[in-house]
Order: sequence, then C-alpha cells, then structure tokens
Amino acid sequence: MKGLKSDLRFGNIVLKNFVNLTSSEKMLVLKWRNSQSVRKWCYSRHIISKEEHLQFIKNLKKDNKNFYWLVGCDFNLSDKQYIGVISLNKVDFINKHAYLGIYSNPQLKGVGNILMEALKKVAFYIMKLHTLKLEVLETNKHAIEFYKKHGFKKEGILKEFVYKDGKWLDVIVMGITKKNRGYKK
Repeated sequence: MKGLKSDLRFGNIVLKNFVNLTSSEKMLVLKWRNSQSVRKWCYSRHIISKEEHLQFIKNLKKDNKNFYWLVGCDFNLSDKQYIGVISLNKVDFINKHAYLGIYSNPQLKGVGNILMEALKKVAFYIMKLHTLKLEVLETNKHAIEFYKKHGFKKEGILKEFVYKDGKWLDVIVMGITKKNRGYKK
C-alpha cells in the first residue's frame, strides 16, 4: 500500500517507520527488544544480534505485509521522547486484517494507551483494515487485561503453542473489529 513506508503523525505523536530510522534509532530499538522485560513475553527470547536486527530492517523495505514504527511524542519543537514500538504483521489488504505487535520503552510506564491508540489509527483509518488480531502468552496477565480494556475479545486458544522455561504454554488469540474498536475518532 502506497505511503506505508512513510513516517506518520497524529498531533504530537510521531510514528517513524523502521525503514527510515537513523543508525542510533535502530540501536535504540535493538536495545529495547533485547531487554529482559520485553524479551520475556516474546515467542523467541534469544538475544538479537546487531547484524540480525539490521538485516530484519533491510528486509522490511521490500515487505508489503509487515510494518513497524518507532513511536515518539513531541513535547515541544526540540524535545522528542521515544515511547515504544508498534507493528502490524501478516497484513492482508484483501480480507482487511492484520496481527498487531506492541511494546513500550522499558524505561517508561503508562504509555501503552498512547501506543494502542496510534496502532488503531494506523490500522483502521490509514490501512482501512476491518479486523485486528493478536496472540498473547497465557502467563502475560497484565497484557491480557490491557487488551481487554482496549476492546479486544478472546477468540481462541492455541494449546501448548510455545515451549518456554521447560514447559508448554497456551497462547490466547484475541481480536477486535473496526466497528467494535472502542476507539473514538
């Protein structure tokens, strides 16, 4: 879809597409993704190398199904703070659905709502999607409550889907439609 590799802005919220990141921004995202507080909730918990990370971003330039943004808040003209990362994955423009990804700057608390609202705006108003899905580990109770608060409903369970710390974990599938998004334009 044309324009999705561009950076986006919603008021004082800036979404910088990963393909447009500076070298220092790429390293900031890598640092966050490799932090224990983010990694512990991912399917793959290995430490991502710099080379692996840079290749991932390079591959995004040709990828029309996976989109990642570094999210920042402009507090004034010279002060921008990066608050997290959002993504839309497995985007299907024909059936109008995608999977979301979201994590906040490990040094910040209370920015999840900003990230989720930005993600919904991109999904429902820019990409014109109908449905968003997500997968969350059954042990991530905080995230499950966060998603429920934002209108997501449990749609299913992937039984014993992820093997972590010597045991099999279920993955909960949740979803939301544009009509039931709990979002006011």
